[in-house]
Amino acid sequence: MKEIGLYNLHQTGVIVLNDTGIPYFTITGGSTSVRSNAVGYFVPISNDPPSDQPELDWVPRLRSITEDLDHLTPIAAQRINELLLEVSSTDQYRVNENKLDLSHEAWIHIKVVAAGDYSQFSGFDEFDAVLTWPNSA
Repeated sequence: MKEIGLYNLHQTGVIVLNDTGIPYFTITGGSTSVRSNAVGYFVPISNDPPSDQPELDWVPRLRSITEDLDHLTPIAAQRINELLLEVSSTDQYRVNENKLDLSHEAWIHIKVVAAGDYSQFSGFDEFDAVLTWPNSA
């Protein structure tokens, strides 16, 4: 079976879930080291912080919300939703509250609504995706 590993990912990205896409895998879940898989299309989310404000880097901020959680809690989902409001495109990203039990560090199920002139997903209706980033372990 052909798959693409996201082990060397250094930033956040979205896997647009689609059965006709490409199989991706990575290690997630922090120290529990879960092998997570999804089929779809990978799209990087560019939200690099200014060089004088490294505290705005998403990866450590997402890790701080999700570390040591077996699955996402409603409170953690709310904190991630607040962070997702900072995405520099006009698209709308929200945690999929129906899949909290399938979401954990470095692997969050989300809903995406493509919107505006600067959308990364022109022509898409609302769709399911996975937000992923480098695992801490």
